[in-house]
Amino acid sequence: MDIRTQATLLAAIVTLALAAAALLRDNRSRVFTLFALFSADLFLFSLALFFLRWKQSFGTVWWERLAVGTGALIPAAALAFFLEFLGVARRPARRARNAMLAGSLTGLVVAITPLVHVKPAKLLVGAYVLGGLAAVLSTLWGKRHGSQTRVERARLQYLFVGALVAVVLSTLDMLPLFGVPYPPEGLGSIVLTVFMFFLSQTLQRHRLLDLHEFLGKIVVVTALGLVLVAIYGGLVSWVGDRPELFYFNTVVASFVILSLFDPMRDKVEEWVVATLFHERYELVRRLEDLRDRTGKVIEPAGLAAVVLDGLVETRRVTHCSLWLLADDRPGYRLLDYRGPPPAPFLEPATARALLGASSSGQKAILAENIDRRVSELRALLPTGPGDHVSRRGAPAAIAEELKRLGDARAVMGTMRAGIAMPLLAGDRVVGFLACWDERVQEAFASDEIAALIEVADRCALVIENSKLYQQMKERDRLAALGEMSAGLAHEIRNPLAAIKAAIQYLDPRKVPEDDREFFEIVVEEVNRLNGVVTQFLDYSRPLKPSLAPTQVNEVLEKTFKLLQAEVPESVRLELELAEWLPRVQADAEQLKQVFLNLALNAFQAMPRGGRLTVSTKLARDELAFWREGARRADVVEIRFRDTGPGIPDDARESIFVPFYTTKEKGTGLGLAICQRIVKAQQGTIVVRSAPGEGAEFLIALPGLHEERPAEAPRPPLDEEEKARARERRRARAEARLRGRRRRKKHA
Repeated sequence: MDIRTQATLLAAIVTLALAAAALLRDNRSRVFTLFALFSADLFLFSLALFFLRWKQSFGTVWWERLAVGTGALIPAAALAFFLEFLGVARRPARRARNAMLAGSLTGLVVAITPLVHVKPAKLLVGAYVLGGLAAVLSTLWGKRHGSQTRVERARLQYLFVGALVAVVLSTLDMLPLFGVPYPPEGLGSIVLTVFMFFLSQTLQRHRLLDLHEFLGKIVVVTALGLVLVAIYGGLVSWVGDRPELFYFNTVVASFVILSLFDPMRDKVEEWVVATLFHERYELVRRLEDLRDRTGKVIEPAGLAAVVLDGLVETRRVTHCSLWLLADDRPGYRLLDYRGPPPAPFLEPATARALLGASSSGQKAILAENIDRRVSELRALLPTGPGDHVSRRGAPAAIAEELKRLGDARAVMGTMRAGIAMPLLAGDRVVGFLACWDERVQEAFASDEIAALIEVADRCALVIENSKLYQQMKERDRLAALGEMSAGLAHEIRNPLAAIKAAIQYLDPRKVPEDDREFFEIVVEEVNRLNGVVTQFLDYSRPLKPSLAPTQVNEVLEKTFKLLQAEVPESVRLELELAEWLPRVQADAEQLKQVFLNLALNAFQAMPRGGRLTVSTKLARDELAFWREGARRADVVEIRFRDTGPGIPDDARESIFVPFYTTKEKGTGLGLAICQRIVKAQQGTIVVRSAPGEGAEFLIALPGLHEERPAEAPRPPLDEEEKARARERRRARAEARLRGRRRRKKHA
């Protein structure tokens, strides 16, 4: 059996495997079905040629008929596949299809009649096959020439060159069947096998860079095979006619190959990538260095500078940004960026599409993949009243997925990202690393994306370690404050108590009336200093909340009963409590301390009078739902909104910092203590304020998983009660109208 016969058998086996793989594919599209038919036809043709060339073949006439018949079908099968693959409309290609069908039928007639033994008839069929394949190549070249993108032109150029070489060499291999002598090299079958395998990879690998990688792997395997053949042949070939040495050297060669295979494979891969894909090799190497450098960073700000500068230095990135989970409100805040500025903040509704993709296991979200998927889904939707969805999936489901993909593409545009990698800390997405090279559509190959994912994983680790480091610093600081506070209480409170006692022991009647005011000042300042020490002790003392299911509305009602005597006459207090709220896991006494502090601050902010509105409601934390995968993500919101002067912009970021205050006699510890208490109960507290429009403090506490009780049917109202209800609604409407007019007048 010569090498040409063996190559024909190889082509038959590979094309059969490719046809079976395409037919067994889930959700198989039309292009895969046509590829399977094309491969199956090549399998039958190669199988017939194998038996024709094999000396021990039997039934030569039947194999010759099969070869002629399946060969005549090759142009029609190839044209049908490539027209579908290239997206050519069926109506303009109708004439070419009909011509191919007529030629194939003619070939089948020759195959099943005695004409199969007539040499001119077989030459006519061969000429038709060659002309039909030339027409397919012309279609491929025309589509390549008319492509509008560089990436698509390069992809089609690969296919055209491969198909041209396969057709030419396969034609030369066929010459001996027509009586034309040609050396038995078998290159046509080998090249056809490689081309069909490459064509199958083109169907599955939509990215040109993945095809580059695939070609690189072919080169690696070829080079590695040649090296192994050289080792094996070098140790075995010199044996000659001595069989005892042949087996011994075979064992030695096998051990040598097993020992050298892994390191040799790594070296060969590195050499091939560095030689053929030098730019990609340099990027991967730089990203590996960048990954190692991030291990020496602790603070997120330093991490952003190192990572973003490192990405820009690769010269393969025009835009990059780092986003971190915001502490003050749901969403992701832009930490730093390079290139044109993206949006400064991602709201939960905006980030939901990326969070959904990351929850499904995607470590990298590519804009090009989203665009390609959108194009595939739009092709499935019916375009007219008579059209039907021929593939799996109803139009409603496809429309829903299109909306989700559209949201993801929109947020990628907002971030100026071609690839976005979620930063995962456990099961939480703590941020995003976004990159984009606006110069090319397919900016990164799969190994480059893998290196970027490793950088993102290291960033997530640094961010998580940074939080732990901040917690350790806070613990150490509180420990130092605790030790200092014990001595402070003893050293300050004892003299204060003595001063206050001495002042109160003096008889005010023996002091001139003009000097009595100084006694009051001393007592007042002693009390204030004692309050400072008390607050300092409260802040430095470790919190040990006694958590239990708690009704927030009940705690608020008890708090404002205690505050009845403290509410200024010029301040109007309004409670707008929700009818039903789930309980929260909290310490009622500590919550009462928070509410008291916020209410007293609001009273002090409105010395000339105003309105304090305290409201509660049940909200849904969508960010927590997508990020943590909770069955329910309900939160109880408590809002304290006043009509005071508001908080200045320069003070808003620092009001929760210990010892920072905007009051003349404030300690700066009240809000810091409130924040510690709320955080200790797994909640958040944020401030929203605009100068001149009052301040609003929002507390959000996670609600327990409780079902809302069914409302009891209300008894029917009599006419008098209906009239009173109408009067109340009218009064509320008039009050709202007067308020709008008053605000409009002030504006």
